[in-house]
Amino acid sequence: MPSRKARATPARILVATADHIERVGLYQGDHLWQPGRLGHDAPCTLLHAWERGVRATRPHWSVRGEPWEVFRRALGDSLVLLSDHINGRPVAAARWRKLRLTEDAYRRTMLWCWGDEPERTAAEAAATVRAAALCGGGADHASERCSTPKNMV
Repeated sequence: MPSRKARATPARILVATADHIERVGLYQGDHLWQPGRLGHDAPCTLLHAWERGVRATRPHWSVRGEPWEVFRRALGDSLVLLSDHINGRPVAAARWRKLRLTEDAYRRTMLWCWGDEPERTAAEAAATVRAAALCGGGADHASERCSTPKNMV
């Protein structure tokens, strides 16, 4: 029988993301990966680290029902929470509509671009992800606790 994981929440996904960045470092460049390095120990982009956080909190494949529904909501909410946090305020739907992108694609692109900003460090990225986890879904992004020093948009 598979081990029982704690329920997936946006905060758990983001904490796992920050843990991964702290463990492997932040990769910046044109590729999602570094040739010749394995994904579990190679420095990675913020987008890839978020995906690793998602995998770390996903229910076991043999689990059925409610845990998967909870996970799916947490998955979407964590992406919204993190992208809104790095933006400094909620991202307006007009942005992805104007570019004819899906919301998911736009928000994932935001993660990639924010993490790829010159001089961005792994420590800064991990701290920002942890701050987003602390803010929670209903936090005011203008508050001191949830502000970010650099905004992408």
